Amino acid sequence: MKDDARARPQFDTSRFMSSVTLRQIRYFVAAAECGKVSLAASMIAISPSAITDAIGELEEMAGTQLFKRHPRGLALTYEGHRFLVHCRNILSAIKDASYAFSHPDNSVEGAFTLATTSTVLGYFIVPLVTRFQRSFPNIVVHLVEGKRRDIEDGLLRDDYDLAVLLVSNSENRPELCSYTLIQSVRRLWLSPRHPLLNREAISLADVANEPYIQLTIDEADVSTSSYWKANEQEPHIVLRTESVEAMRSLIAFGHGVTILSDMMYRPWSLEGDRVEVRDLADKIPTMDTGLVWKGDQVRNRAAVTFQNFCRLEYEKDLLSRARTVNQT
Repeated sequence: MKDDARARPQFDTSRFMSSVTLRQIRYFVAAAECGKVSLAASMIAISPSAITDAIGELEEMAGTQLFKRHPRGLALTYEGHRFLVHCRNILSAIKDASYAFSHPDNSVEGAFTLATTSTVLGYFIVPLVTRFQRSFPNIVVHLVEGKRRDIEDGLLRDDYDLAVLLVSNSENRPELCSYTLIQSVRRLWLSPRHPLLNREAISLADVANEPYIQLTIDEADVSTSSYWKANEQEPHIVLRTESVEAMRSLIAFGHGVTILSDMMYRPWSLEGDRVEVRDLADKIPTMDTGLVWKGDQVRNRAAVTFQNFCRLEYEKDLLSRARTVNQT
């Protein structure tokens, strides 16, 4: 153990803190979220070499590898995944500060009820509400969890002021309005030893030959069925489960594959085994998360403040993603 400690260079915290820049952090997050240097560069309108240089500089300062390089792009290491969490928090804090300057009225008081489903609550809403309450400490947010149809009915009964739902699952109900905040790409999840990782392109026909683990929460089975049918394919389902963590562990151990959105993706199971992701050649719809409310406008001032905050938080992300799609 002493030899290992002697061989490993000591991390220089003060040097890292004085040298790391927001530019490097922003480029690192873009590369991590896109999985490809070229796509990240296109998304934030810079050269690929600038992304590569920033990653190299961070890895040199950190004294560890943040990405594993492979022919199809980049994959985060364990250290890279941990660093990504902190980088997102840093960028969120900067965004909060900019919101405070452009919208200085943080004296708004009141409360509102925000309904959401289990998937959105677990993978999206908590950081958003936390950032909102930092900017508006005098507004109380009452969170309620439920099923999408029940929440939509509750909005119509005025039980809730606002909802954040998987709007890609919503039915066309003219009494309700919605605004999409994020569009999360669906990709194939599989173990690091899976033979499909060696394919240049993976189709739903390829996946149909594999044991498929079907998630059932938040109508995931319904949305899965719709795009499989649209592509005239059918998955070989060996297990249906409401547990994302159980599914993640089964996939990491090589007991099957699944297709889920990047919003829900974490590269490690509870046991510490890796879950890989790959793009699919077939057209798969995104999983869209957004605000939903009753009527033309929300009347609760506190809820309106949250509504505007969400739009400003995510409109830049939607514009940059749309620009990337148009360029590709």
